[in-house]
Amino acid sequence: MKGGHRRAWLAVGAWAAFQLTLTSLPGSALPGVSNGLDKVAHFCLYGLLGVLLARVGLLQVWRRGGWIAALAGVLVMAALDEWHQALVPGRSTELADWISDAAGTATGLVAGRLLGRRWAKVWLR
Repeated sequence: MKGGHRRAWLAVGAWAAFQLTLTSLPGSALPGVSNGLDKVAHFCLYGLLGVLLARVGLLQVWRRGGWIAALAGVLVMAALDEWHQALVPGRSTELADWISDAAGTATGLVAGRLLGRRWAKVWLR
C-alpha cells in the first residue's frame, strides 16, 4: 500500500475511533442537546467520515462497487453504534440518529469526490 493510501486509511480509522469513543461516553458526561442539534452532530461526524473515505476511494480509484461498499460498511457501523448506545448508561438508540448518520455519510462521500476532482493535487497527496 502506498504511503498516501496508508495515511488516508489511518485518518479514517482515527476518526472512526474518535466517533466510537464519543458514543461510549455516558449520557451524564455529555452536554444537554435539544432542538435536533444532536441530529446535526450525527450528520457532521459521519459527514467527515464520508469525506475521509472519499479520499481513500479516489486514491485507490474505486469503481461503483467500492463506493457502495464504503457506504454500506459505514451504515452497518452506524447501526451497530446505535445499538451499542442502548448499553451505555444515559444513552439511547434512535432511528433518527441513524438516518442522520446515513445522510451525513452519503453527503460526505459525494462532497469528498467533488473536492478530490476539483483539487486533486492538494487533496490526493
